[in-house]
Amino acid sequence: MSYVANSNFDYSKIYFYKFCTSLFLYVVIIFLIIFFSIRLGNSEEIELYSQNEIKKYPINLIPSSLIKTPRDGASAIVVEKDSQRLWIYTSKHGQLVKVFEIPCSTGEVYGPKMVEGDKKTPEGIYFIKQTYEDRFLTPVYGTRAFTTDYPNLLDKIVGKTGSAIWLHGTNRELKPMDSNGCVAMNNYDVVKLDPYVVLDETPVIIVDRLDYVPVETNISQQIDILNFLSKWIESLNKGSYLEYLFYYESNYIPDMKWWAEWVDIRSRTALASNPVKAQFDYVGIYKHKNYFVVLLDFQVTSRYRTISVGKRKLFINSHNNNFSSYTDNSYKIIGDTLQTLSIKKKDIKSSYFIAAASQLDLQYGEYEKK
Repeated sequence: MSYVANSNFDYSKIYFYKFCTSLFLYVVIIFLIIFFSIRLGNSEEIELYSQNEIKKYPINLIPSSLIKTPRDGASAIVVEKDSQRLWIYTSKHGQLVKVFEIPCSTGEVYGPKMVEGDKKTPEGIYFIKQTYEDRFLTPVYGTRAFTTDYPNLLDKIVGKTGSAIWLHGTNRELKPMDSNGCVAMNNYDVVKLDPYVVLDETPVIIVDRLDYVPVETNISQQIDILNFLSKWIESLNKGSYLEYLFYYESNYIPDMKWWAEWVDIRSRTALASNPVKAQFDYVGIYKHKNYFVVLLDFQVTSRYRTISVGKRKLFINSHNNNFSSYTDNSYKIIGDTLQTLSIKKKDIKSSYFIAAASQLDLQYGEYEKK
């Protein structure tokens, strides 16, 4: 069989298709050359930008205020008045992670709050007490409001006054230093705080300007404070009246009316092989200037049961300004109060602590009868 060429075939189409294919490949090659040239140039700019950012906010530095959160997943709210910014930090696998950053507006008058009506935002460490949604708020508070415990015990000791310092939204344009003392945010930002707030646990740390320190510095302070707390609780369980007071500043004497009753309970239960002891758990440690605020779950325990008395808040002064080494005199408690109470108030006759200890003492007798 033989094939005969078709004399009517149009070879110009083949040449046209080849031309179009070559042109397409040429355009693609030119595009790739330009694209990678731009990427190479941008990578140098990105690297330079990253290096500048690292110099400004080194990745191994964290706010000096954040010493320890009470548990993994717990968060802290940090407000810097100087920059009018608010940050959320969360503990993840033992490390503090900055989750997000938003603009805010603090009091229109510069400086820490001292008296009611001065239109200043307080500086220190506070805790969220309540959350209100928009249906419970007037428009000036926007779509969400979080109340704080200002003035705290330390504020009251030094004579500061005022109240109703909230974190809230606004129905106005957000402007720097434009509140009466609260921390205001845009409505679309304030609702972002919801997942990170736990009442009577989440701190609100308000400072004029944030101070950043190496992670190792905060870890060292964490160890020192935990060591101090261990010795403090040991003096409560085994020490004398004066040994317990050793851990308090001389010019601050806590209410000790319960001491004799406590010594009686701990002595009696120890002889009965059911020692009732105090202990703590879920410790949050935060720092402002030269003092620490410790929030812990204060518990009373025995062989049969553990009772959570409530969240106990300690204000601890540092006498070791360079934090170089811990000694028994490095820290002293300058304020001691309850943030929350887990025991029903009707059960309290002399003190919240004795109420819990007495319950364990009585329950032991019931267990023995069984």
